Amino acid sequence: MRRNLIPATLAIVFLASVLPFPVFSAEYPSRVDRVVLYPDMAEVTRVVEVDRPEAIVALPGLTPNLLPDTLSARVLSGAARITGVSVEDLFRTEPVDERVGELTRRIEELSDGKRRAEEAAAAGRREKDLLERGVLAIYAPGEVAKDGEKGRPPRLSVAEVDAALSLYRARVEGLDGNVFENDRRARELEKKIAAARQELDKIRNPRPTQEKVVRVDLAPAGKCRLAVTYRVPAAGFVPLYNARLGPGTGTLSLELIAEGWQRTGEDWKEATLTFSTARPGRTAQLPPLPPWELDFPQPPVARPMMKMRTEAADALLAGAPASEAKEEAALPPPARRFASLEATLEGRHALGGNGERKTFLLARQEQKANVAWRAVPKMIEGAFLAATGRNETGLPVFAAPAALFLEDAYVGKGRLPDIPDGEEFKIDFGQDPGVRIKRKELERKREEGGVFAKVKRVRFRYEITVQNFRKETVPLTVLDQIPFPRHKDIAVKDVEIAGGGKAGEQGEITWEFPLAGGEKKVLGLSFTVEYPADKEIHGL
Repeated sequence: MRRNLIPATLAIVFLASVLPFPVFSAEYPSRVDRVVLYPDMAEVTRVVEVDRPEAIVALPGLTPNLLPDTLSARVLSGAARITGVSVEDLFRTEPVDERVGELTRRIEELSDGKRRAEEAAAAGRREKDLLERGVLAIYAPGEVAKDGEKGRPPRLSVAEVDAALSLYRARVEGLDGNVFENDRRARELEKKIAAARQELDKIRNPRPTQEKVVRVDLAPAGKCRLAVTYRVPAAGFVPLYNARLGPGTGTLSLELIAEGWQRTGEDWKEATLTFSTARPGRTAQLPPLPPWELDFPQPPVARPMMKMRTEAADALLAGAPASEAKEEAALPPPARRFASLEATLEGRHALGGNGERKTFLLARQEQKANVAWRAVPKMIEGAFLAATGRNETGLPVFAAPAALFLEDAYVGKGRLPDIPDGEEFKIDFGQDPGVRIKRKELERKREEGGVFAKVKRVRFRYEITVQNFRKETVPLTVLDQIPFPRHKDIAVKDVEIAGGGKAGEQGEITWEFPLAGGEKKVLGLSFTVEYPADKEIHGL
């Protein structure tokens, strides 16, 4: 036996010197240090402090939405060097023994309370029953004498009966109130018991939770500070604007707001937040250049009539011929004329992982703009504001929903267009209640003529009242129109424009003038339409 023992021992020593000892990963907690929110994803950077030499560092508890292909790591400080990074799925079952004990004790306490309430209600009912029988016993009328026998007088006098009944009523009211209160308490306790039992049933058979574990291999092992970066799809932000216009001063203020959200299950606390309008990963490679071929037109391919009708109908509904609509649909969407915008907030911020939306102020831009009031009272009464100018803020404005304000008053929702730096813009701010405009039809008179009349005439007359309730003078433009004949037999005559208006193309009438603060002005428009008496006219 001894001969065989020595070679076996030597073999064990030899294998131990050749094969490495098993290396286990050490789990370290990490914190979210920086987050870059894109419109449809987020890039998360976590920092971990490795306070002792480790060969493998594991970061547990990461979101299952982590995209493994986007994972990277780097050493921020220390002598260690990263030799590999990997990610694994882990399913954990949370320990529930402590919670089961808590719920069990709570159910017992609630059940004891329910029994006490039920017993108190039953005691009150028994006491009420005894009280009723006692009253019946003492309330007995007297008996009349029969056959010479002496009659029995009543047990209580009338005054004593009244006093007993008053006492009985007061006591019964108190008993009924106690019974009702105890019944109500028993019902409430029963609901709480059912809820606790339902929770207990869930945690006794818990579902395993999924998470990601990132493993970082280090060589040589040493103390260090690591940063791990990855992207998640369950996050993003929506850019919004607050557009504020001061009509009196011509000051235009644009506040860029980011409405961020994330449903990763991680709570990002005390993190540096950056918002970027870029779309990472979509243009990572340069597309190939396709060949430029020349050929003669091919004969059209016959298509089903139903399909042709559908395309034609869609094109007409869109306001274009079918051929033009098909060509436009084939064109790619127009590219933006400026690069993506990126803004980093000062300080550190928090964003919960339950999908709740939170807004952040990214930038505030202010500049001067030209303010104009325009009105089309035939379509809608009132004056509408518009700010025009050139983007001189040094930052681009990109197409996004906007909340519109006149000074500090909210006027409605709108949408800003793409406005690169240095480009001209026009932003509508809705109706201004400080400038009122009303249009009134004063006359619509038909002249049929005699039996042998060759023409018919219709005389129209309108009055437009404009009034400025602001303190400052406003440059106002009012638009109206006269009919535009499409046939030589239809004529528009006797056009009269009051208030300095001018006629333009297609029958458009324009008034442009400054309206002083508190000023009221009346504009007028009249005309006659003449057409053959033997024809019907459309459009009047």
